[in-house]
Order: sequence, then structure tokens, then C-alpha cells
Amino acid sequence: MAGNGAIAGLVAITAPAGFVEYWAAPIIGVLAGVLVVFAVLAIDKKVDDPVGALSAHGLAGIWGTLAVGIFASPRLISEGAGPGIWYGIFGDASLSSAFGQLGVQALAVVFTFVVVLAISLITFFGIKKTIGLRVPAEEEEAGLDISSHGMYGYPEAFIPQPEYSTGLPELTQRGPAPAVVTPMTAPETS
Repeated sequence: MAGNGAIAGLVAITAPAGFVEYWAAPIIGVLAGVLVVFAVLAIDKKVDDPVGALSAHGLAGIWGTLAVGIFASPRLISEGAGPGIWYGIFGDASLSSAFGQLGVQALAVVFTFVVVLAISLITFFGIKKTIGLRVPAEEEEAGLDISSHGMYGYPEAFIPQPEYSTGLPELTQRGPAPAVVTPMTAPETS
């Protein structure tokens, strides 16, 4: 979670980096770090996202984009663009232009979501119809590190034994079967 919090903070400040004052960056990053914790817990209940990528990149990116509409500085924005609502409330900018900026950012989030969703659905449909999206259940249960590469991706102490009751599966569709891996044991000392 700490790693995801750091990633979320960096992702969130990416969109507004050129448009916010230095004092707003830590606020945006810290809020993203807190948001990612709750988002990971909520999203994991509905979607299989073992590393929290949807939260750390998706939701933190959405927050960062919206943060432009909240903290965009009149000094740093392009001519004709509205500042963030912070300056409409605490500065001398008009609230209508400030809310306009937030609206533009929200519209960009919605448009990006729709485009990415459509492209993803088309891409995954094509993959599913051609080479398939899932591995066999036995390979999934054993772990793809063993099934595909013939070796552990993590220290053997964390892998329950045996991965397969009958040894490694025949991988005729994907090439030769990987070499059998035997767990390392510490030498006995006297």
C-alpha cells in the first residue's frame, strides 16, 4: 500500500504539474495516496486487480486531472483558460470560469474513460477470439512462473508444495515443457 500511495501521488501530480503552484503539489499527492488505499480495498471486492493498478493509475489519474480544475493557478494557465475553483473561492477569479475549468477537466475524464473502455473491449474481444485470455485452471493454480518459465518467481519458502500432483503439464501448445525445478534446501551443518 505504501508503494501504491507513492505511485498514486506521482500519477496524480502528472496532469496538473505545469498548472499548479508549488504548495498545491503535496496536497494533490497526499490526497491521492489516501484515496488509493480506499480505492484498492473497494475495487478488489469487484475486480481482480492484485497490484492495485486501477486505483494507483486510474483513480489517481482521474483525481489529478480534476485537481487541475481545483488548483490551476491564474499565473500558470494558458490565456483564455479559467483558473481552478480554489482561486474562485479564495482569489479574485470569477466562480463561473473556475467551475468551467473543473467542468472541462471532468469532461476530459469522461471522454478518456469512454475511449479507453471501447478500445479495451475491442482489443480483449480480439485476443479472446484468437489466442484466448486465460490459461488452463491447473496452470493458474500452480502459478504462471512455474507453468511458463519452469522456475519460481518468489522464494520457494512462500510457494506451497506440490504445485502439480503429477509434475509439470505438457505445454505442447506453447513449446517444450520447462525443466523441473526442485526446491533449494540449506545444507546441514554439524
